[in-house]
Amino acid sequence: MWWTAPAYLNLAIERARLEAGAEAAARVAAAEKARRQAERDRRVAEQQRQEAEARAAALQEWRRNAAARAIQAEQEWMAELQRLAGFLEHAGIDAALWRVFIQMVRSASGKTVVYGDQSPPHGNGLLVYTRPREWSDPRLAGVVCPAPEALIRWPGSLTILVPGPTWLAQIEAAPRPALQVAVLNPVTGRSDFVNVAASRQPGPIQE
Repeated sequence: MWWTAPAYLNLAIERARLEAGAEAAARVAAAEKARRQAERDRRVAEQQRQEAEARAAALQEWRRNAAARAIQAEQEWMAELQRLAGFLEHAGIDAALWRVFIQMVRSASGKTVVYGDQSPPHGNGLLVYTRPREWSDPRLAGVVCPAPEALIRWPGSLTILVPGPTWLAQIEAAPRPALQVAVLNPVTGRSDFVNVAASRQPGPIQE
């Protein structure tokens, strides 16, 4: 069989060469696969980094805007308190309680509420207007803390708003027609709507 040995040797060499080539190709394919995976991972990581930077920038911008809005709101609040200084003294209510009171008015109304000026014809009470919709014209809906002496000819359809039982007691002690009184107590957070009976029947005035 010695004459077949070279043929077997050549086959073995060829098989080894083919196996080596296959192994090399597999290594190349594995390396390419790893390279592509690494590239995908790099792109994903870069996208995540950019998204994180974008979120951080958006959060910083939101905080800046929120701070600016808070400053503007505080400035507007202080200007409104200055505008209402005479009324708050008349009503005997401080700024902190007034903030709670107007929040209660907004919740009770369910509408956009606009505060006008003190009205001498309404006992120096503060006029309250509501708008059912943002584009609607304001409508006179009530008066906050009118002086009791102004109640004698009060329009029956005009609601009175007061911040507690002390004001309600003054109203009940005054000559008056039948009244609707919203008692919105900023200390207790309680809201009551009271129908006060008439003490006598004066003629109503025009609003």
